[in-house]
Amino acid sequence: MSIWSKLRSKRQARLDEVRRDATLKAAAQGATPEQARRAGDRAASRGNTNAAITSAISS
Repeated sequence: MSIWSKLRSKRQARLDEVRRDATLKAAAQGATPEQARRAGDRAASRGNTNAAITSAISS
């Protein structure tokens, strides 16, 4: 396994963890299953540099 494969798998594992935590938190706060799924997807996509820059600019 190359170093890039290891980094990619670690990043994917981290994104999955962030997605799962956000989904569970939203569900615990009373969100519908669809809202919880979208919250998880939003949280995972914030790992993207472009999304981070956009949110930093708009806040």
